[in-house]
Amino acid sequence: MRRLFLALPAIAVLLVLTGTAWALAIKAESARIRTAGAAIPGGPGWNLHSNGEVGDYVYADKAGRYTLVVRARGTPCKGEWPVMAAVVDNVTGPTVIVDSREFAAYPLTIEVPMGTHVVTVAFENDAKAGDEDRNLYLAELELKPPEGVKEPVMASREDWMALGERREEAALERAAKGVEQYRKAEAKIQVVDAAGKPVIDAVVAAELERHDFLFGCNIYMFDRFKLVEQNNIYKKRFRDLFNYATTGFYWKGYEPERGKPRYEATDKVIAWAAGSGIRLKGHPLLWDHEAGVPPWSQGQPPKEVQKARVQEIVRRFAGKIEFWEVVNEPSHCRGVPIDEPYRWAREADPKAALIVNDYYVMASGYPPFFKLLEDAKAAGVPFDGIGIQAHEPRAERFPLEQVQRVLDHYATLGKPLHITEFTPASGGQPITGSHRQGIWNETAQAEYAERFYRVVFGHPATVAITWWDLSDQGAWLKGGGLLRNDLSPKTAYDMLWRLIQREWKTKAEGRTDGTGAMAFRGILGQYRVHVEFGGRKVDAAFRLGREGPNAWTVTLKE
Repeated sequence: MRRLFLALPAIAVLLVLTGTAWALAIKAESARIRTAGAAIPGGPGWNLHSNGEVGDYVYADKAGRYTLVVRARGTPCKGEWPVMAAVVDNVTGPTVIVDSREFAAYPLTIEVPMGTHVVTVAFENDAKAGDEDRNLYLAELELKPPEGVKEPVMASREDWMALGERREEAALERAAKGVEQYRKAEAKIQVVDAAGKPVIDAVVAAELERHDFLFGCNIYMFDRFKLVEQNNIYKKRFRDLFNYATTGFYWKGYEPERGKPRYEATDKVIAWAAGSGIRLKGHPLLWDHEAGVPPWSQGQPPKEVQKARVQEIVRRFAGKIEFWEVVNEPSHCRGVPIDEPYRWAREADPKAALIVNDYYVMASGYPPFFKLLEDAKAAGVPFDGIGIQAHEPRAERFPLEQVQRVLDHYATLGKPLHITEFTPASGGQPITGSHRQGIWNETAQAEYAERFYRVVFGHPATVAITWWDLSDQGAWLKGGGLLRNDLSPKTAYDMLWRLIQREWKTKAEGRTDGTGAMAFRGILGQYRVHVEFGGRKVDAAFRLGREGPNAWTVTLKE
């Protein structure tokens, strides 16, 4: 698992002369950050035998373009050599292919801000097939400053942690400004009489009924509890908090017998969601994973069977399920490419929003996913949104400034961003990847969830965030739910309810001015407006949108 920080009692650090400038050298076998692997037998050096990273805490006197020279060697698998990436503060930078079985120097140019940072190199493409095992072997990392800049020096974890808290507060300040700028708009309610003349001093109340932003959760435990009372509680808790649900189409369980998909269960979810004001996403139609292979097939079914499934399901639920993750995790599970399946889905329902979804993105930016999306866009593959999972590595507390950088980076592709699976669990695991220490309990879960939601809601490119499992009963991670096993709400559930249904739910009241108007600024979404004057009452509904103009007229009839 990446970014599990290990403090070791001894650190081998040298200042070495590289060309005309001094460089900070870190011996791989004694670096304080080593998230995978083992010492090379007989040493020196470190074997990253699985995806992971090695590095340390460093202090840079000035910001600039530094050179990271890595002495490394590799072993190939299936003709591919190890890919090694430079990483600064958990954000993946340039990569290089380590294509030698003997140690050689591999230079990488990285941007290092002034101050204390984590600088590592990461192994990105571990693989094993038969007797072949792709490994990355590291001897030493040398960090060389730009010309005229003092050499970097070692820093402590404590220094990094202190700066991490400041960076987190800065991220929250940016998010708060983003909410004001991107999630709110000005509105004006004009009240007129039957003749069209302004009505002065009318009482006006406007209340947000449904967010434009999609606050969601998967709904996999719908009607799956033993007791009717439990099912009812689950539905109420869901409806009270969310306006968006992900319903499952995993091929293995959805069509255990060929030609007999379990449409009836989906129809029940759709009927309930329609009556509860909840929008729907289907996930996934195809997946190169055990759960995505029907039991009646030997491996992935052929393309014609895949196409039939995609188009039959998308057509059947057109107008009822708005969003689809047609192929799941395509940059990791490469057996099902996205090009044809997304074209099949677009043909079946031109109005559906098609999302491409993958994981490990919050951990490192995951360049293979970004590259897949770039290539798909250039090739004209029809997709409408980018799905970013936020629960791998599973115990990682992604730094908030890192979350913003990842969102900024993926926003450059010009597609709306969906946080598709978010699971800070409360199961007692050690917190990793953060300046915050401790374990994931209910308090830590709630504290981080609130901050993460603020950052996501405050980013201009995001349109949705989905929690990945409502209840600990049936959750994929221990403690991953917002409800305990007995369906009582955890601190995180109550906190999110206050955030979504109170802080981010506008209620505006006032009286019309001399022009018959009342103005307010509110969260984007669907509003209910109530007007009273002289014993007359009128209710109306309007949508407050980002673009506007948001000028609404209410007519008081005699």
